[in-house]
Amino acid sequence: MSGIPMFGADTCGFAKDSTEELCARWMELSAFFPFFRNHYANGKRPQEAYVWPTVAEASRRAINIRYSLLSYLYTLLYYAHTRGDTIMRALAWEFPDDISLRETDTQFLLGPSILITPVLEPNASTVKGVFPGIEDGTRWYDWYTLQEVNDVKPQENVTMAAPLEHINVHVRGGSIIPLQLPGNTTKTTKESPYSLLVVPDNRGCAVGTLYVDDGQSIKPNAIKLVEFSYVDGKLTTRSWGAFRAAAPLANITILGVYEQPEQIELRVGIYDYSILTYEHVNETLRVTGLERYTQAGAWESAVILDLLRDNSAFSRQSM
Repeated sequence: MSGIPMFGADTCGFAKDSTEELCARWMELSAFFPFFRNHYANGKRPQEAYVWPTVAEASRRAINIRYSLLSYLYTLLYYAHTRGDTIMRALAWEFPDDISLRETDTQFLLGPSILITPVLEPNASTVKGVFPGIEDGTRWYDWYTLQEVNDVKPQENVTMAAPLEHINVHVRGGSIIPLQLPGNTTKTTKESPYSLLVVPDNRGCAVGTLYVDDGQSIKPNAIKLVEFSYVDGKLTTRSWGAFRAAAPLANITILGVYEQPEQIELRVGIYDYSILTYEHVNETLRVTGLERYTQAGAWESAVILDLLRDNSAFSRQSM
């Protein structure tokens, strides 16, 4: 709200001693802030994640997601810089017509697509949260299971399991999110293969963007912008810009695929391939082994992944 998108807190507190539970919950939450650090004053009790096994595990799980999402977060920062977009968003920002969300201050969206529901009370093993837009057909998926949230009523405050080492994260239908295998540094993560998580809306469609540069220069000499689109079982990527992201595209995961495709075809630039390495389980399609076709860089050529089957296999409205 103040126009400072690189926002974060001194996680686990600065001037007073943190408890194990407070630090675990705070580390989980801060992992989804743009700026994330554990920091405290001299003379205070140590509060690094490794001090408590539960805090270490909670931190590992949340940071693993954060590093998977670094490309997504970096893209949000690009649009904050060029368009003034927000990064952490109140639910009412994305769903302005739902007046019930105007006072919702215990959840937030990271960009348009990632819903975070942290535990903010002590001694809790559950947390309550809403899933906005349900009445208009918005779909939400659990980050961990990739399963759709069902049997939720509009504006319902849903109780979700939240053991100490877990933070609830959900993905909004209509999103395509670029991911990378998390490494132990941002550099190793940036060099790891890309994957795409395709989360269709109730029409079976999804979109997304990716911004890439060298990650170092104040004024990059070259950049690349990538657009993703998924319609009627066909995923398409298009890119602009001279920067070369050397990491290949390894995997594509598509949710909401109700029937196994009869065939999957891949086009990279002018070359066509028939894809054989895939798995279809619980309406989730995982296509793997794509790095062999994208060694020149994930976004150096247009990529089209076509799931060949009747379009009813990809649209919820037709089920």
